[in-house]
Amino acid sequence: MAAANRRKAMLLCLVPGGVVGVLLGIVLTVLGLPLVGLGVLLVATAACAAWIWRTAPGLVQSALGAVPSREEDRPRLHNLVDGLCATMGLDRPAIAVIDSEVPNALALGRDSKSATLIVTSGLEGSLGLVELEGVLAHELVHIKRNDIVLSSAAVLVALPWAVLRGTPVGADTVHTLVGRGREFSADQRAALIVRYPAGIASALQVMSGHAVAGSTWPSAPGRIAALTRWLWVDPMVGAPASESSEGNLDDTRVRAAALGL
Repeated sequence: MAAANRRKAMLLCLVPGGVVGVLLGIVLTVLGLPLVGLGVLLVATAACAAWIWRTAPGLVQSALGAVPSREEDRPRLHNLVDGLCATMGLDRPAIAVIDSEVPNALALGRDSKSATLIVTSGLEGSLGLVELEGVLAHELVHIKRNDIVLSSAAVLVALPWAVLRGTPVGADTVHTLVGRGREFSADQRAALIVRYPAGIASALQVMSGHAVAGSTWPSAPGRIAALTRWLWVDPMVGAPASESSEGNLDDTRVRAAALGL
């Protein structure tokens, strides 16, 4: 799965540059410069793909306002990540924190060696030890499977579409690109790692029922932050009450119920 996600991300990164390259190539061909047009097509595609691949994780993290976490400030969080990484055979990711009382987490990066695990400041205080371990295992599964490189690229690729059609449509595009059912699948694999599905189910129940007075979501302004909706453990934060969970395996409440069976 890690290799498949990496290939998907590479193909996804090629799309924007390919579109620009084709347009420029057509113009140059019409002007009587077909060979130059072909060269521009290849260069534009490669350059744009390389830029998205290298910069997407950092741009998304910056848009979210995540800052590096010091181990002395959150020793329990860091210790849990260390233990889980040892169990899963993963390099320890960097850990960053977003200032928000809403409990949530996601992971970004190009690969496991450059990954960053991002948590909100309210996550640790809202969950018990077993629940927190389950959420962290969930995100480390995303890192292990290379979901993170596909996630980061999907946000940037969907950004122009969101500008044209609106942020909700852009967020739904990201959901499609990263794969529907992605969060449900990560829950199942994380449960195998921690060997206690009820802990993850409890965490999801707490998160889905957690309302913090005065808190807003997403925690950072801007369209890029809003497009990360389906990359979070709990993607239903701030969702309209009228939004149906029918057929949506990534709905936090559906996943909690499934793990509780």
